[in-house]
Amino acid sequence: MRRLHLAAVLLLLSPAAQAAEITVYSPGIVNKPLTQLAQAWTAETGNKVTFAGFNVGRIRTAVTTDAVPADVVVAPTGDFKDFEPKLASGSERPLGRILFGLVVKAGGPHPDISSREKFVAAIKQAGVLGFANPQVGSLTGGMVEEMLKRPEFVGVERRPVKGLIGEAIARGDAPFGGGAITEEINVKDAEVVGPFPGDFGLHVDVSAAVLKTSTNASDAEAFLRYITRPEAASVWKAGGIVETPK
Repeated sequence: MRRLHLAAVLLLLSPAAQAAEITVYSPGIVNKPLTQLAQAWTAETGNKVTFAGFNVGRIRTAVTTDAVPADVVVAPTGDFKDFEPKLASGSERPLGRILFGLVVKAGGPHPDISSREKFVAAIKQAGVLGFANPQVGSLTGGMVEEMLKRPEFVGVERRPVKGLIGEAIARGDAPFGGGAITEEINVKDAEVVGPFPGDFGLHVDVSAAVLKTSTNASDAEAFLRYITRPEAASVWKAGGIVETPK
């Protein structure tokens, strides 16, 4: 009996019996649905997920320089070609597409933006459009800024704001904001008017992969399988991330 008791104690203390901990590089544009899925995975497995709260620009630097040890990276799909030397072979998985939307402070005007012409007219009438500051590494902010440089937006103030666009508009930093819908929905005191017209081509496809630097590669792979299983699709959709068109 004493030997059996000792064996049970040793089993409980062995590394295999301990909960795994993985670190995920992830930008703010995916964090709400990804956090929900991570919490569900933790509840089911006991394994812990820590998020390194970077924006896209900082993630690019972190991955290419191995600046902070991590197990998984989530980033725009277009970046994964450059990331390839840093990734575990065959681990990349698509997560979905993030659309862009127009956001206003709760109770603000909801103009008709259902076509390119109506969208442009609404922005020109407002005279200003806020977006996340590209100077601190915001990919989506940079995309909105580039859109506003088009001739049809001449005269519109390009206003970079601090932090996530939905939260900035809720603070009153600008009357209208543009950016990733994932950073706008479910923000208290902010309302999404609607998506940008599709012919502007503003969206971000995102993927995930295991990093070669991972010290928990099997658990990292299990996490990726969990967040990309069919049952996860409803969480991604509710968080503003739709299936990537094939």
